[in-house]
Amino acid sequence: GSKVLGAATLHLSQISCAGAELEEGTPGFLPCFGPSFLPFYGPRPDSAGTSSAVAYRGRVLLELSTHMGTPDGRHRDNITPEDIARVQRHLPRHRFGLCGVFYSATMVPAGPELLRFELSLGNYGDTGDVTCKPAASVTAHGCPLFDGNRYHYLPWYGDKPVVAVTSSWEDTSHRWDALNLLRATCRRLVSTRG
Repeated sequence: GSKVLGAATLHLSQISCAGAELEEGTPGFLPCFGPSFLPFYGPRPDSAGTSSAVAYRGRVLLELSTHMGTPDGRHRDNITPEDIARVQRHLPRHRFGLCGVFYSATMVPAGPELLRFELSLGNYGDTGDVTCKPAASVTAHGCPLFDGNRYHYLPWYGDKPVVAVTSSWEDTSHRWDALNLLRATCRRLVSTRG
């Protein structure tokens, strides 16, 4: 049978506007979104089934537009997995690294279970994911100690855990460069105005 791996939500109130509540009856706009990546999140795979953590499951490039009128009978075909794999090889990609140093872990739950922390970027660094190369993305297991007052902590003392994840993503700098330029221009206009 089929299984839901992740879900995403688009709130209609954030991608459309009725217009009647706006000043002077300004017309609103029909639902529209993107093109933009929509991330999917789902439950973290856990053999015990007790985990309530949420994990990144993937994303889709989505564009939604709404038009009034009758459909013209056009039909769109699905993209085959072979075509997707062929295109993925030619997309420009950049490698990114994320390094984390854990200085302390206080106010952790009491109990005999060993604790560890995991650092991930999407699927990269996720120890339960088999689609990405393994990385040094988790701290060593540690047993929480009582601080003598009311909390528990992990006894790292002078040995601070370091974790690192290397990931590879599509090169979207052409979009970010334009956005950063617009934001810088906006900030400059606002600062010179006042």
